[in-house]
Amino acid sequence: MKQVARVLSTYSADLFGICSVLYELGGLVVMHDASGCNSTYNTHDEPRWYDIESMIYISGLIENDVILGNDEKLIGDVIEAAEETNPKFIAISAALIPLFMSTDMKGIARIIESRTEIPTFGFTTNAMDTYVLGGNMVYREFLDRFCPALDDAQDRGDSPSVSVNLLGVTPLDFSVVGNVEALNEYFRDCGIEVNCCMTMGCTLSEMAEAYKADVNVVCSSLALDGARILHDKYGTPAVLGLPTGKSACHELEKLIRESAVDGKSRVLGSSDELSSIPALEHPKSSYTLIDRTKGGIWIIGEAINAAGIRYVLEHDLELPDVHILCPTQVDSHMLRDGDVMVRDEADIEKVLKGAKCVIADPIYRRILTRDENGNLPHFINIPHEAYSGRMYRSHIPIFIGAGFTDWLVSKVNADEDSIGINDIMRINEPYKKGEIYGETK
Repeated sequence: MKQVARVLSTYSADLFGICSVLYELGGLVVMHDASGCNSTYNTHDEPRWYDIESMIYISGLIENDVILGNDEKLIGDVIEAAEETNPKFIAISAALIPLFMSTDMKGIARIIESRTEIPTFGFTTNAMDTYVLGGNMVYREFLDRFCPALDDAQDRGDSPSVSVNLLGVTPLDFSVVGNVEALNEYFRDCGIEVNCCMTMGCTLSEMAEAYKADVNVVCSSLALDGARILHDKYGTPAVLGLPTGKSACHELEKLIRESAVDGKSRVLGSSDELSSIPALEHPKSSYTLIDRTKGGIWIIGEAINAAGIRYVLEHDLELPDVHILCPTQVDSHMLRDGDVMVRDEADIEKVLKGAKCVIADPIYRRILTRDENGNLPHFINIPHEAYSGRMYRSHIPIFIGAGFTDWLVSKVNADEDSIGINDIMRINEPYKKGEIYGETK
C-alpha cells in the first residue's frame, strides 16, 4: 500500500489555511471538530496566537453528536458565542469527522446568518487537503461578498502612483521573521503604494476597498482565486511573483508597472501574458518518471515562492537545470516543462533520486537517497512554516529583497547546510531594514 506520509510531514490543513487568512479580520472562526484539535493550529501553525487576540474556536464535537447527529447544538453554540463577541462575520469549517457525517456546512451557515443577521460562511473542508485550498476558499467567498460592485459614482482613486493589493500574505508562507515587513518596504522603495496587504496588517474594511488598486500581486498560491474574483469584478490585472533576489526585484517592478498600464496579467519568469487565471490543479496521487528530467537542482514547496528561488538561481547565479516539485495545489501557469506536482512520499523520493541539489524544508532531507558513489545531494535548508511549523522558524531567511541573492550564493557554495538539534528553537532577531541583507533595492 502506498504511504502518503511515512517519513515526511504533511502541509498545514485546509481549515488551518482558512483560519490563517481570517485571523486578523475580526470574525468568529469556528473549527467543527473534537475539543483540543484547535491546539494543532495555534501551537504549530499560528505564530500570531501569542501576540494578537483572535476569535478562533473549536465546536467541541463529542461522541454522541457524531452518532446521533446534533447540528442544532452547533448552531446554538455559535449563535451564543456571536452574541458575546459581536463579530464582523462568522466562518465555520469542518474537520474529517463532520465530513463523514455529511454535515451541510453551507446550510448551517445560512441558518446562523438568518438568526443573527451576521454574514456567515460555511466551508466544506476535510482537514486532509492543504492550506492552499482552504485559503482560496476564503478569498473566493469573501472578496465576492464584501467587495462591492462598482458603479459610476464610486471613485477608484486618482493617485498618480501605481497601487497594489498584496494577496496571499499569511504566516504559513511568510512566517513572522521579517519577510512581510521587507515586502512592504520593497514596494515603498519602488514608489508603489500598497493599498491592502491581505491578510497581515489588513482589516475587513480595507479588504473591501480592493477595487482601488491598479494591480493585484499574488504572493502565494492560496490567493489565486482572489485574483480571479477581483479581475472578474473590477478588471484588475494580476502579477504572480515575489521580489526574491536582485533580478526579481527589478523585474517584478517592471511587470507591475506594465500591467498597470495595459491591464494584462503576468507571471514573473514567463514571457506569456495571461488572459485569465486558470483554476487550481491538485497534485497527482501517483507519478511516473516518464517525462522527468534527471539530476539538476530541485526546489520543493509552494509554487510562487519556489518560482522566486528559481529566478535567483537562473538569473543571478546563472545556474541551469532548475526544477520545481510542488506538493500543493497550484495554477499550472506557475510551472513549466520538467516541473512536477506530486504529494505522495514515494513519488517525491523517486523524483529526487539523482538530484544534484535540493532546496526545501529540512524535513525533506530525511528521504534523500545516496548515489552510486555514496553521496547525498547538496541540501539547502529553507524552512516553510506551513510544513514544519515553528520548529525551524529561526532558520527561515529573509527571502524578500535583493539580499536574498547573496544568502543563496553562500548556501550554494557551502560544503554543508545543516541544522543542529540545539539550533532549532533559537530566537529570531527582529527584522530591521539594512541590518540583515542591506537595502532591498
